[in-house]
Amino acid sequence: MDLVNRIANTRFLGREFLTWLWFRSERQEGLFRLGEDRTIEVWFDARLTLEALGDIKEQNVIKSESPTETEEARASLQTGKQVKEARLRVVFDQKQWTATIKADDLSLHGLKIPAVLSREEDDQIYERFDLLEEIEDLMDELFASFRLIRLDDDAWRPEVASIREWVRPE
Repeated sequence: MDLVNRIANTRFLGREFLTWLWFRSERQEGLFRLGEDRTIEVWFDARLTLEALGDIKEQNVIKSESPTETEEARASLQTGKQVKEARLRVVFDQKQWTATIKADDLSLHGLKIPAVLSREEDDQIYERFDLLEEIEDLMDELFASFRLIRLDDDAWRPEVASIREWVRPE
C-alpha cells in the first residue's frame, strides 16, 4: 500500500482520538496518567470543530470558554459528528501549553508555550526548543495510550460502549 492510500485509510484515527480524548478528559476530570508516575491535564479550550463523516461535510464550530460543555457540542456528537479540530490546554509539571490540534494529521497549530525562565538569549532559545519537544512528546504519549486501547479489540469494545453511553441523550 502506498503512503497516500495508507494516510487516506487511517485518517479516521485522528477524529477517533480527539473524540476519545474529550470523553476521557470529561470522565477523568482532565487527568491522564502517562507511564507509572506522571499525570498530565488535558482540557478542551475556546474552540471546537465537529464534522459529519461522509459526502456531506456538515460542520459545527463552537467558540466558548468551555466548548465541550455546550449543548451544541453534545448535540453534534449525538448526530454522529466527530471532533475535527480542537483547541487544547495541556498542563504538566507546573507548565501550560495551548494549541489547536487537527484530527486529519494530528498537527499542532497556534502553539503557545509556557513562559521561558532563562535570562540569556541563547539559553532562551534552547529552553523554547525543550518546551516544544516536551509538548510533542506528551501528545505522542497520549496518542500511544489511545492506540493501545484502539488496537486491542477486547479493550476497544467496552470503550466504544462507554463512549456511546456518554453520548446518549440524558
